[in-house]
Amino acid sequence: MSALPSGTGVAARLAPAKPKTSGFLHIVRHGGGPHAIYIVTYHRLGHDGPSATADHPERKERSSLHSAHLGESAESGMSAPPKPVLAEGAQALIELLERIGVDFRLVEVRGALEDILRLGSANIPDLWLSDEEMLEKGLVES
Repeated sequence: MSALPSGTGVAARLAPAKPKTSGFLHIVRHGGGPHAIYIVTYHRLGHDGPSATADHPERKERSSLHSAHLGESAESGMSAPPKPVLAEGAQALIELLERIGVDFRLVEVRGALEDILRLGSANIPDLWLSDEEMLEKGLVES
């Protein structure tokens, strides 16, 4: 028996993990009852690198607030803008959220779903998705 690790174990450790970025879903309800439609948009919060607008003196002070408000900013480095996804009816919304990977056991998620029904919109925080996952789930323009 060899003291060296197996090839697949070494490959798994050496393969770089796909970087995931923190973000949130913004969901807006239009209409009411069984005919309501829901617009779901994923907003990325991570900053991958600086851009020309990041060095602008007036924007330095507001960059974090601006990024949080828009979810997507020039500073994020993401080339593809968020793509709104339409869900027709509550069942379609639940299925879409399941496909995206939302954990319905979290208190924040259940509270957000209540807010959507009561107030018409809400954010579901703390979603970590890689660029590939965002494309695969249809949350960004390709």
